[in-house]
Amino acid sequence: MTFGISTVGINGVRGVAGTAATHGSASGPVDETAEAFLREARKSPAERTKEAVLKRYNLTQEQFDQLAPEKQAAIRKEIEDEMRRKLGRAQGGAFADVVV
Repeated sequence: MTFGISTVGINGVRGVAGTAATHGSASGPVDETAEAFLREARKSPAERTKEAVLKRYNLTQEQFDQLAPEKQAAIRKEIEDEMRRKLGRAQGGAFADVVV
């Protein structure tokens, strides 16, 4: 079995890939969606869990940082508990990569 390389030039290619290759980059909804997906995919499970818990409280990271230490501790505990549930752990210590 042999494989060949197509001799069709980039100008003969139609669609987003051809446009991106001839103009340097493709922009639009497809790129924005892909970028959003990649940003989310690069996050650790701990980061996604932290964001989900903060979202439940309608808090940004900056707002969380301004909370009283007792409230921060309660939310951190909730994040840890959520991670334990997600990982199927009944008991365990704090998760080192959860930085709130």
